[in-house]
Amino acid sequence: MSPNGRNERKLDQYHHYIPRFILRRYQVGPVRSKTERQRLFRKTGVDPESVYYWDVAKGTLDLRPIGKVYGVQNLYRDCKNAENVNAIEQKLSVLEARAAFVISNLHKNLPTNKFSVKRRPLEDLRKFLFIMHLRNVRLRDNYYDEDKNRPIQQWVKNYRQTHGFNTPTEAWLGTMQYYLDNSHSQIMAQAAESMDKHGPKHIIDFLQGSGVGPENFPALTYQVHCGSKYTCIWQAAEGEEFVLTHNGFGLWEGLIDGLPGLHSVYVISPRVVIVFRTRAVFEFPTFAPASAHPPIISSDLASIAHPSPVVEYHGSFPAQGKAADLEAYRGSKQAEEDVFHFDVKRLTVAETVTVNRFLLDNVYSDGSVTFASKACMLRTARSYCKTLDIQWNPKVPVLIKLLEDNLATSKTSEDDVDPRKLVHFELFILLMDVSTGKKSYNSVYDRARAVVKLLTENMDFSSVFASELDERLPGHICRVPVRLPP
Repeated sequence: MSPNGRNERKLDQYHHYIPRFILRRYQVGPVRSKTERQRLFRKTGVDPESVYYWDVAKGTLDLRPIGKVYGVQNLYRDCKNAENVNAIEQKLSVLEARAAFVISNLHKNLPTNKFSVKRRPLEDLRKFLFIMHLRNVRLRDNYYDEDKNRPIQQWVKNYRQTHGFNTPTEAWLGTMQYYLDNSHSQIMAQAAESMDKHGPKHIIDFLQGSGVGPENFPALTYQVHCGSKYTCIWQAAEGEEFVLTHNGFGLWEGLIDGLPGLHSVYVISPRVVIVFRTRAVFEFPTFAPASAHPPIISSDLASIAHPSPVVEYHGSFPAQGKAADLEAYRGSKQAEEDVFHFDVKRLTVAETVTVNRFLLDNVYSDGSVTFASKACMLRTARSYCKTLDIQWNPKVPVLIKLLEDNLATSKTSEDDVDPRKLVHFELFILLMDVSTGKKSYNSVYDRARAVVKLLTENMDFSSVFASELDERLPGHICRVPVRLPP
């Protein structure tokens, strides 16, 4: 019993670190209303919502109820809050509801490849995604443990002492509380104040393991990994999908002058990933002094061109000035009417494979993967294992065998024979352009060379056609770049 006489066991909750509204976009079968779900559960006693779930450690692939995956018992439970141990979970649910509304509108607009949203809802979405990166057991147990996070060991020690956090979990919950209790604008304003006070060099030195940490490091962390990056919206190629991994929210991709975090990747559905991209790198030299040299970057995603959104300002935006001046405008009443106009980037098959390759690379040996279509996942996994990169995840072949056995013993579903997934779309478009006269070549050789070039440079085998082509052509012509004479 708790001190006020309540039974603590009644307050136990299964806390998702991937929300239900995202898992439902991977759901097997129709998505039902809450009333329908409750009615079916009362009738059958079985959760009517399930997803495909590959348990990497156990080596199993099965259907699991949404209510029992991607969560931990009492993950956000704050035992120091005697009045409401689940207060953080409740605050998260409010932010989730606002973000879910934006994500729903985004999906409704996918056919147009355009999406417009006002500043405050966009800030809610970005804040929600940033917090998603924090919602995991590893970070809860390790980040605020001074013995396990040696690069910022002294700051962790001071942070816990200053705020009275006795354990790493208490410090993690306290940081979550800070982000949930402050708006995006408030956090950014506090970060700007610290940045103007200390300067960027002090922050970089601290991140590299030297120097004393700033007093408001959580705000600066938010600024670095959220506020200093612009939002990209990427849609999977036609007939493809993005895989959902246990840690696919906020994964860092790419290096900038040796420092990680060029991109932060967030999977929100089989159709869409949202990517936070470092503005100063991709809009260089706009944000750099005249004497500055371009940064050295290493990234598999940097080649996917995508500019920042066009902003329709409804106030006088200060183009120059201190960081605090910029944040003062962004937090103003006028700025609430600013509208961000996004071009939704439809990726090619090869680009979609590149994103999925990055996600699968980062799946832990005790992690998990979810997907919407078994056939699509099988093609993606096969494509992943056919890359020339020798450092691919050694567990993926196990998934391939599970999928092959599963598809061989089960009836083919309507989803698995989607005709769009039988087509190599880039080749189809090229041949249609040739046959209709939209594209012409000087000779038959030039035309054949264009086809071979397309097949060899587009080193993915996500369509059934491309997979069979790879198996039938001698010498693995489709996996090894071929140089033909001009």
